Amino acid sequence: MKDKADLMLHPVRMRILQELFLKKDTPMTIGDILYALGDVSQATLYRHMNLLLEGDFIKVVDTRKVKGTQERLFGLNQDYLQINETDIENISQENHVLHFSSFQSFLFEQATSYLQNQTPDNYQEDGFSYWITPLNLSDKEFEELNRSMYELIKQYADNELTQDRTTRVFGGAFIPKK
Repeated sequence: MKDKADLMLHPVRMRILQELFLKKDTPMTIGDILYALGDVSQATLYRHMNLLLEGDFIKVVDTRKVKGTQERLFGLNQDYLQINETDIENISQENHVLHFSSFQSFLFEQATSYLQNQTPDNYQEDGFSYWITPLNLSDKEFEELNRSMYELIKQYADNELTQDRTTRVFGGAFIPKK
């Protein structure tokens, strides 16, 4: 079996996890996920769902009988989504480069999809933005910033999707310049 980061950072699997995260209070069927992703074939979806199930990223939260068969409803195994320090230390440098590339590709795909479907006059209203900011921080200041950002983002990450809320993907990286 692939390592945890390999399983999670594949572009299709990241999209599946994102859809399940967005609907965390509403389990999704294969059909729901297929519809939400739009451009993934059913065979490909089944393959990636099985890998996510085997890796404990997702779980079957319920089943229901539909036309004589059991339809599974899936949800996230949220406790397993974090990659801990031991996992990170056991990943090779080469694989870290590949994982970071997958992370960037996912953000690129999200931004491209948005940009191809919106005009620049919508960007500000929609909250679309991107930036790079060099920060000169001591180790203590960095830890404080990291902790503060984590707490602030966690406060909003649990918001339910409602008619007056828009899903906005936030991706970040701290890269030391040495």
